[in-house]
Amino acid sequence: MGLYPWLLRSLTLQGFRIPTPIQRLSIPALLTNPPRDLVGMARTGSGKSLAYLIPLVQRLGGRHSTAFGARALILLPARELALQVLKVGKELSRGYHAGEGEHAGDKEGEYSKKGQALRWGLIVGGEGMDEQFEMMSNNPDVIIATPGRLLHLIVEMNLDFKSVQYVVFDEADRLFEMGFETALTEILHRLPASRQTLLFSATLPKSLVEFAKAGLQNPKLVRLDAEGKISTDLRIAFFSVKQAEKEASLLILLRDVIGVPLGSNKKKESEESTDKKGKGKARAKHSDYVTAPHQTLVFAATKHHVEYLTNLLTSAGYAVSHIYGSLDQAARTQQMEHFRRGYTSILVVTDVAARGIDIPVLENVVNYDFPQGARVFVHRVGRTARAGRTGWAWSFITNSELPYLLDLQLFLGRPIKSEVATDGDQPYTDSLILGPFDRDRVDEEVEYIKKLDEEDHNLAPLREVMRKGHGMYERSKGKASQASYNRAKVMMKEPKNGLMGLTSTPHPVLLRSKDGSSIAKKLGEEKRRKELLMAVSAFRPAETVLEIGARGNAETAALMKQRRKALSRAAQRQQNASTSATTLKNDDEESHEDEGRREEVEMADEEQIAAVFDPGDKRNKDKDSHRDSEYYMSHYQKDANTDKGYSLRDGASFAEQAKNVTFDLGLDEALQERKRRDLHWDKTKKKFVKGTGEGADNVKLVKTESGVKLPATYRSGRFDEWKAKSRVSLPRIGEAEAAGPQRHGSMGAGGRKWKHNQVQEAKPLHKLSKDYERKARQLKKKAETRGETNGPAPGAKGKGKGKKTGARFGGKPIGKVKNELKTVDQVRKARVTAERKKAKNARPSRKGKGKR
Repeated sequence: MGLYPWLLRSLTLQGFRIPTPIQRLSIPALLTNPPRDLVGMARTGSGKSLAYLIPLVQRLGGRHSTAFGARALILLPARELALQVLKVGKELSRGYHAGEGEHAGDKEGEYSKKGQALRWGLIVGGEGMDEQFEMMSNNPDVIIATPGRLLHLIVEMNLDFKSVQYVVFDEADRLFEMGFETALTEILHRLPASRQTLLFSATLPKSLVEFAKAGLQNPKLVRLDAEGKISTDLRIAFFSVKQAEKEASLLILLRDVIGVPLGSNKKKESEESTDKKGKGKARAKHSDYVTAPHQTLVFAATKHHVEYLTNLLTSAGYAVSHIYGSLDQAARTQQMEHFRRGYTSILVVTDVAARGIDIPVLENVVNYDFPQGARVFVHRVGRTARAGRTGWAWSFITNSELPYLLDLQLFLGRPIKSEVATDGDQPYTDSLILGPFDRDRVDEEVEYIKKLDEEDHNLAPLREVMRKGHGMYERSKGKASQASYNRAKVMMKEPKNGLMGLTSTPHPVLLRSKDGSSIAKKLGEEKRRKELLMAVSAFRPAETVLEIGARGNAETAALMKQRRKALSRAAQRQQNASTSATTLKNDDEESHEDEGRREEVEMADEEQIAAVFDPGDKRNKDKDSHRDSEYYMSHYQKDANTDKGYSLRDGASFAEQAKNVTFDLGLDEALQERKRRDLHWDKTKKKFVKGTGEGADNVKLVKTESGVKLPATYRSGRFDEWKAKSRVSLPRIGEAEAAGPQRHGSMGAGGRKWKHNQVQEAKPLHKLSKDYERKARQLKKKAETRGETNGPAPGAKGKGKGKKTGARFGGKPIGKVKNELKTVDQVRKARVTAERKKAKNARPSRKGKGKR
């Protein structure tokens, strides 16, 4: 693949042996000369991060450049993903020695000499801007950033990105979904045209194709999403539940199916405190990030769901971590660290962690709230079954969420089943298995949750907040296709469809036992149980309410007896009518089958087939045929398919390749386009503006972390304040960086103020000027004051220096120096003056009282 030996050794020491398909196709293409842009499409968990980090480190030479200016830029949609890419990049570039005999991973040599290793910079929201100002002044080689904060820093610091050679848009479709399109376009305009641009994504929306056409120059399209949207090692199960019983279903899933053990994280936190050595925290080892097989990632709809589930599971005895978008960055990092180290068994998150987060050996992902789009589901379940490992994806489906499941079925192309015939895991990878939980277990867990409400009084208020938030979430999320809604209504009416009901069989995965008993035996027991329930539910008493307690020939009893006779006659007539219709239908089918058997005996020969299916042939051309191949002009050019196969341009350009790859989100993109065109009244501007805020002034607005929309060119002046406070000045792009921090007034590159050491004598006075006499008297008086005896004449030419006296007071005699000490009278006078001012200021105002 053309990798440097030290880079290959670094990869080997980290445990990488064989490149993934996306790495095998991308890395050689990115290392070619001249550099070429690339668009990579592969499912999540396929190794896209290393596919662009390995060429990046090799392109930059693995060493820090003394010339000021960043050389690489990586844009990501989430903070956790940015932290993960930063960690992987540092591990990859560690151990580089240029011109020495050592290799990556050798413990003897010191690789981290000052100014040698690559400098990495992280710019994400939620961090202090002063620290990021200082980081940018330290001249990082690679900047890993989220678009919103990066654009803010670019405008605030007036950064110049002319030195950027390598740009990566990772999870690009998610960047556009989160509303970073304006920020990305603004950043793209500030980058040099000679850069190498990479765009990695799991899907390719139409808006992303337009962005790629504008921002990339003849890119190469590497597409590996055609063979499968999700991993073949991923096993999927869907549970039909009620909205009010989701919490109970989650407890059953965690305890009985996944087997998450109970445990608190207090002990683990105490163990973590012992990991801290004398100087701060000890560096985390790679072995510390191996999670247990029972560790589970739970996806919820909103942050209110996350807070409620965290409190519920903690009350139930589980060790839980949680992450959502508005959580403080330090808290997010700490919660993720606890889960990765195994201090907690469950991580409850929103979709903020659905992209790119790599948690080692994670085997279970739970969709507490089913996502509205198939792509979001693919990215959620992509957190497990990564890099050849197996994993489970569990999803809860309510009746209102059933249309989204049907859309997912069309996207994945797998059938929905409610029964499994074999004991292995193959049915869970080939099809979508849908079924309910056991009714008895659900009722027990509902009672247990009521008991938890009595013990923890915070659960009920949090559940109410979650319920209100879920209502707003349901109103704001998109709709499924109309065909899926129609099909969902039909499925709800069918008795055997895997949905929750009185006679429904529990999900097959619940029948799997650890003692080795087969599913067939369990299904037999469940079948007998279902027959008993049907018999009980079909029981009808012989007497009605009107007949209970009636003796003899009471009027009510006689009335019900006559009514029962009439109903039995009507039922008999209906049964006879249906029997006759079935008999006629069977007779018709038998007659058709007999005709079919007679026709099967007579086989058509080749001449008859050619005469029917090849009318263009002259030998078998019918007299009534109106088309002649010699004179008929088709709308297709002759031998067009052959020419297309030999063509060198077909599919060669990115635009031609992207036509067949585009995943067009028709409803979503049409809705966004309609929002852009709609006008609404702006109270501050007193006029109508467009939906995105781009009104008559045509100002592009970006959304800040607090949700406020500001112009893309808005500057708050914080960098100027920080620069004046810390007295730091940034060099220009391409200038050599200094050894220490650049201060105002310092010499060398980056200094903007210079100390003037050269002194030049003033020009002599001209005798013909009008004010010669006056200026001559002034110079003479100054010379006498300084005590110069041998000074030059006022109009004389040449240089000369007089004799100075009293150098301690700047050349003035002792009598001319002003005394700074105050006398007693001066101090008393100042006090009396201050007292008078205070008395005057305390007088009442005389305004408005008129003149006397």
